[in-house]
Amino acid sequence: MDSISGKVKEIISNRLQAIAKEIKHLTSVPNDAQHLRVEIDHVKGIVDHINSRLSWKGRQPLAVVSLWVSTQEQIVQSAEEVFLQYVENKHRRLCCCCPHCFLVKSSSRKIRNALAEIDELLKMKDSDFPKNGDLEEPPERLMPPMGKELVGAFVQEKLSELETWVLEDDSVRVVGVYGMPGLGKTSLLKQINNNVKVINFFKLVIWVTVSGESDISALQRRIFETIELPWRSNLSIDEAAGVLLSIFKERRLLLILDDVRRSIDVSNLGISVSENTKKVVLTSRDKEVCSSMRADKMIAMKHLTEEEGWDLFCRGAFVAGEDQNMDSEIEQLARSVAKECKGHPLAIKTLARTTPPLHSTAPSAWENILKELKEIDPQFHRIHEEILSELFKPLKHSYDALETDELRLCFLYLAAYREHEEIDADQLIQLWLAEGLVKSRFEGRYVFLKILADRCLVDIEVKEENGHDIWKVKIHDLLRDMAVHIAEIDQKSLFRAGQRLTEFRYSLFANPQWVRISLIHKRISFLPDKFVCRKLVTLLLNSNTIEEVPEGFLDKLDMLMVLDLSNTPIKFLPKSIYLLNNLRYLQLSNTQIRVLHDQTFELNRVQFLDLSFSLLITIQSMIKEMKSLQILKLAHCYDLEFVSPDISQLTSLEELDMWKTLFAFSRELETGEEIKKASLQDICKLHRLKRLRLTLKSPIEERTVGNLVELQELWLLWMPQVRQTHLPTDMRAMHNLEKLHLYDCHLEGTPDLFSELQNLNYIKLKSSNLLLTLSGLGLGRLSNLKEMEIEECLLLTELGEEFGRKVCFPRLRKLKLWMLPSLESLSTSVEEGALPMLQTLAIFHCMKFKVLPCGLDNLKSLEQIRGYKEWWNEINWEDEVMKNHLYGKYVEIVQIRDNCHV
Repeated sequence: MDSISGKVKEIISNRLQAIAKEIKHLTSVPNDAQHLRVEIDHVKGIVDHINSRLSWKGRQPLAVVSLWVSTQEQIVQSAEEVFLQYVENKHRRLCCCCPHCFLVKSSSRKIRNALAEIDELLKMKDSDFPKNGDLEEPPERLMPPMGKELVGAFVQEKLSELETWVLEDDSVRVVGVYGMPGLGKTSLLKQINNNVKVINFFKLVIWVTVSGESDISALQRRIFETIELPWRSNLSIDEAAGVLLSIFKERRLLLILDDVRRSIDVSNLGISVSENTKKVVLTSRDKEVCSSMRADKMIAMKHLTEEEGWDLFCRGAFVAGEDQNMDSEIEQLARSVAKECKGHPLAIKTLARTTPPLHSTAPSAWENILKELKEIDPQFHRIHEEILSELFKPLKHSYDALETDELRLCFLYLAAYREHEEIDADQLIQLWLAEGLVKSRFEGRYVFLKILADRCLVDIEVKEENGHDIWKVKIHDLLRDMAVHIAEIDQKSLFRAGQRLTEFRYSLFANPQWVRISLIHKRISFLPDKFVCRKLVTLLLNSNTIEEVPEGFLDKLDMLMVLDLSNTPIKFLPKSIYLLNNLRYLQLSNTQIRVLHDQTFELNRVQFLDLSFSLLITIQSMIKEMKSLQILKLAHCYDLEFVSPDISQLTSLEELDMWKTLFAFSRELETGEEIKKASLQDICKLHRLKRLRLTLKSPIEERTVGNLVELQELWLLWMPQVRQTHLPTDMRAMHNLEKLHLYDCHLEGTPDLFSELQNLNYIKLKSSNLLLTLSGLGLGRLSNLKEMEIEECLLLTELGEEFGRKVCFPRLRKLKLWMLPSLESLSTSVEEGALPMLQTLAIFHCMKFKVLPCGLDNLKSLEQIRGYKEWWNEINWEDEVMKNHLYGKYVEIVQIRDNCHV
């Protein structure tokens, strides 16, 4: 009986516990539901952050990030449905026997399950996402997809001759390579430019693309920039030539001049061909140009043979590693398609990238391509007589094969720029965005530009500058010429950039059908009083001598979205500017505009406004009306005295650039000010900012900048009288910060401030004149830091022992030290395994730095040590083995002498 009683008690106890547990769950439903709402919003916030970061940086997500984002969609959607069901039932009565109680019980279980799924989702994120903070794939170094090797027995033979003339034959000082466009002249010279023997033989190899440039001063400036010399605009041709001659005097030098249209006196470029240590190689379309420049040897480029052309075509048409055996019928048709290129390498490579797969395509597809090539009007290309129809036709087909109208128009936009111009990709994409051709910078860079590069329609070069990858886009002059004429006929776009035009001819430009007009880099001084062009969307007039825009000029431009008047001497905009209701892009940099009329601020659709390097004196309160503004550039406005605090109402602003302006920000309203000016607090209300460049006239205090949590790039310049000895600790909240520039910040410390900024990949400290050491700042623990520049820190004596420890600076690739007069060492020694990714060490004007740390020669990734020859010769070597090992990595940087007057 007792045993039965015990079992009954156990059953009753278990049942009571279950009931108590169920009641506990039921009574906790409101709290659980509220917790679920918070967790749903938390996940959404993470996704928004990921998408925002990817969109702004223009990157593709890592595979694990993409998988997680895809997984969360279903989980969050299910959780939203559970929460909505709870909301519907929460006001119903709770009892033990009514059906509503069952609904609440069901909601309780579903809420707990949803919370468990979200918890697993967040654990997945914490375990799978990279610990270094990377969410996106690194940027691709886009290069033309075709191989760099040259094709054809003739070209290989001439390349061998050219190498011999350049390296071995002292009687040859000037070599000319000539022939029609598209035959590979530039490709031949690139082989010489990148030849290891050539690089080792000559101390300097300088490449200059000349094209239509006849201004010697402009060519001199390019050479100055190439060898990293500062350029002064007041240098005469003779003075600049003297500087170059003195620098090149005792150096072996090869000067490569690509696409020379008119004879050039190379002595103005610092070359004396009477010296056997100097040589010049040039390309030209015209044999007479080579002769007039006294070429000792000349090479006439020829077309590829039919078999060589087929070989090059196959390299572009086949995927790497693909079996090249194909159906005989398809091969015969494909050979006929390749034959249409008439042996032109440019046409073959470009056409090959537009053809379908050679294995998985029916013969009918190749028959259609062949038919389309033969039907293209050979007269369409008539730009100048050098371009033959057989070259034009395959290039035109490659354009036609682009998948969308938007992509074709993006390609044609390149014709709005001058021949051979290196086009800034961000500037180009901003124009595409204004017209709605792309949805984001990401799509412009990593989709559209990549497609154009893959099809060999553009070349993309990636340069590094201030921690940024700067993309430069170039288009072959033949492709540009084709684009000019396609744009005019198919898209009603008149592109006349760079031509010698001195007036805005109404009879030519007043066609009411024009959609786009580019007249950049001309000598136009006057615009007509009236200009009727109601379909015009884009008008580029930058780099002219226009002094005034007449009131009536803008009256009839209802559809205008893009207006560029930069680099002109205009002093004001007409009041009729307000009529441009559709304007998205307004470029006014480097003008003489002092005041913007109130009517300008009525342009509430403008997303991009640039007044950098202008004479602007004020930003009025009307700025708040430009609600769509995303990018505002006011850099180097040296007359800017007033900025309204209403700038804080630009809630869409993502980029604000006020670098080195007369107007400087203080934390708050200064005592005695009659008119309130914008303060740093006003700027910190712009929560969507991702890029910010400011000048400051007071220290940043605590609890000021912590709200700028979306910032990815920050530049701060303190005025000379300001002493910012410690940075505010709320900067640690900037978890998205990737680039940090601090100028004239007199840091003494702020221990471990930087260690919290784990996404930081670039930092520059300039003129931090109280800083003695970098130890203690937490820089060594930044797992993503790739580049660091330390400049003009007068008291800095050491970088700190962190620089020699293997646990610090795991991804640092570049270290630049400039004008550090007290610096004596990097560290005492470099441990094995330290600085595992360091590639470049640059040291300039560090007079006391005479000893390189032991172990530096063991860095496996170190590629170059850059510095002036005088510094390198004064290094005290304790180890001859180390000296010999590092000697091969030293890169001499040319230093200007005082007597050069630069």
